[in-house]
Amino acid sequence: MQSAFSLMRWIVTIGWAIYPIGYFFGYLIGKSPADSAAALNIIYNLADVLNKIAFGLIIWKVAVTESESSKH
Repeated sequence: MQSAFSLMRWIVTIGWAIYPIGYFFGYLIGKSPADSAAALNIIYNLADVLNKIAFGLIIWKVAVTESESSKH
């Protein structure tokens, strides 16, 4: 449980830092508004994967582990 909490803390810290960094680099990389929008879309989707899917998988893993340990 403690290691899962620590991992989730890192995911939140890194995952939420991606949004402002992505916004900054999205506008530096793009040569046109369409390029900037495309770059931001990719960066934000990667951040969403980390923030939502990875976070959810950790919660699921802890729930399964705790459920299995309570059966024994």
